[in-house]
Order: sequence, then C-alpha cells, then structure tokens
Amino acid sequence: MGVMRTPLVLGLALVAACSSGSSESEDSEAADDLPLTTAMPTSAGDSGTTVGMPDATTSMGTGSSSSAADTTAGSDGNVFDVGNVPDAPPPRPLPEPQLWYTIDDLIVYIELDPADGTVAQLVTSTISNVPPLIYDVGGTITFNAITMLDDGSLLGARGLSGQTQLYHLPAPPTMASDVAVDVLGDMDDGLFIEGLYTDCDGRVYLMDTGVHSSTAEGNRLLRFTGDFLGGDFSYEVITDLMVAVAPDIDDMAPGIDAMGAVVDNPGFAIDSGTVYEFDYTTGTGNVLGAVGTYGIHALGGVLFDDGVSRLYVLTLDAELLEVDPVTLAPSPVLVVGPAPPGGGPPGLTGITGPLTDCVTGFPRG
Repeated sequence: MGVMRTPLVLGLALVAACSSGSSESEDSEAADDLPLTTAMPTSAGDSGTTVGMPDATTSMGTGSSSSAADTTAGSDGNVFDVGNVPDAPPPRPLPEPQLWYTIDDLIVYIELDPADGTVAQLVTSTISNVPPLIYDVGGTITFNAITMLDDGSLLGARGLSGQTQLYHLPAPPTMASDVAVDVLGDMDDGLFIEGLYTDCDGRVYLMDTGVHSSTAEGNRLLRFTGDFLGGDFSYEVITDLMVAVAPDIDDMAPGIDAMGAVVDNPGFAIDSGTVYEFDYTTGTGNVLGAVGTYGIHALGGVLFDDGVSRLYVLTLDAELLEVDPVTLAPSPVLVVGPAPPGGGPPGLTGITGPLTDCVTGFPRG
C-alpha cells in the first residue's frame, strides 16, 4: 500500500452574483467395494495432497491490481490518495481428506471419500533409508508419532525409553513407492516422545511421556521453539501433565466444538484406548469412553461435501474407524492397514491429517 499523502485537494470557491445568494456543494462517494492393497497407485490424474501456498500474485475473483493510484473521498469532500492497492491473495486451496500413519519401515496413506468420509483407498510406501529408522529391536517397543505440518509435509518421531529419533518427509507419497526420509536427529535430553501435534498457527507440540510410557510421572506438553527441521530441537514447556486427567497420552487430535467446527485446543486425546476431551494448557478434561487404541485425529467439515467434521481412531490391529465425537459410537471397520515387515502390532502408531483454518486455543508464547 502507498503512503497516504495529507495535502487536501480543495475546490476553489467561485463567487458569483446570484439572486438566491447561496451556492450548492456536492459530496463525492466511492461506490463399496474398496480397492485395497499394500502397493496400490492412486487413480490417474490425481492432483496430490500436499498443501502448498499459492502464488501471492494471483488475483481473486474478477478483480485485478490497478496501475493507477486509488483515491478515497471523505464526506467533507477531502480526497486522499492511498496509492496502488493490490488485490488480496486467494485463500490456500483445501487439501483432500486424508489420514497418515507409519509403522516400522512403512508409510501409510489413507484417501478418504469427501462424499461420506469412508475410505477410497489405502496406499503403502516403503521407507528406504540406510541405515533404517529405529524400530522394535530385541523386544523393545518403539512408538510411532506423526503430525502433518502446515505445508502438508510430515514430521515423524520414533520413540523408546531414552531416545526419540525425529525425521521429516517433505513430499508424502500418495502412490506406492520407495521413499527416503530426512533424518533430523535425536530429541534433546534423551526424551521419549509419544505424540506430535500441529496447532492452527503451524506450531509443533510434543508429548513427553516422562519416566514411563504407562504413567503420568514426568509427563509434559512441549513446544518447539527452534528450527526443528534444521536440527534445532529447543523447546519450551507448555503444560506439566503429571496431575492431568489423562494418565499418559499416546496421541493428540484437534477437537470439534459445539458448532461442529474443528479447534486445536481443547482437543481429543487417547491413552491406550481411553478417549478424553482434553484441554492441553490445563491438563483438565473429561473421559468420553473407550474406542481405538493409540491413534486419533479429527478432520474439518470443509473437507467433506456435507460440511460435517469427522473423528477417526486406529486400533492396535490397524483397523480404522470413524467415531461419533460425542458418544464415540464407532462405524464398521473402514479399512485394515498392512502388517509390519518386522512383526509386532500393526497399529502401534498415532495418526494424522491436515488441520484446516482455525483460531488457536494455545498461548501465543
């Protein structure tokens, strides 16, 4: 926007002999059959699901940027030159409804049908890194945390007692393929991270499981303050959760408010199949019931034709269910994920998907 110039353009007073002895002034106004396979490509012509920012020079609607200075007239006739006023950029395009999770060396993409939220297809890709990511070794349980970042990329964490390995997948594959992830390094202070979460402002949170993965002792909600994609894992403590209503949180999800809109806090939390309505800044909330095991995620209604926000959970057997956000009544099993090559439970993971526009309920910090 140009600089506002203050000189006033004043009309010259024209004095004329007139029988009425008065003059007139004029003010100016600016006017089912599910195709399922562990190596299934998406349909031809799929535009992909990575959320990207549009070109900021793109104009909205039929308007265009003016090459001439725009002016605004006040009610007193004073005219202000406000310079060139460019059109606002269009809103970010909506992603397709989708869910993701990871287990062992597999990345699993679940495409949802925007008509009704059921599963359109499941696509499994293989992480090809050498050496591989850490996972179950000698009976040590490794938990898989995952979140979709604001740009549509995926941040993952493989956690076990005393170590959490963080990695990034810039372009998640929606067609079956071998992919190499960017290994970012191990979390500071030897923390065991069980959950990852992205808020409405794109900030990333971590659930520190504390002393043990089945108790609340030492549980904390953390937030990255450094450039984590560049290897700076500095963090701040948002909430001490040792006395929280949930004893140990395995996965975090957006909430769905009374109007059916998705919010980032309060949200849903899951602990070994117990689902909570949970305020992440106070540790307070309510037990809603039991469904699923370790994975939970909510998707906004703008992603679906009927405008209804939806809540999904994943069981330890990698069964995906849609559940009522109030009663937790589950749908029939929508799809079953692949068995991990290394054996073990196929659903030992959180799940994630895109978070649509919302106003954050977290402290700005």
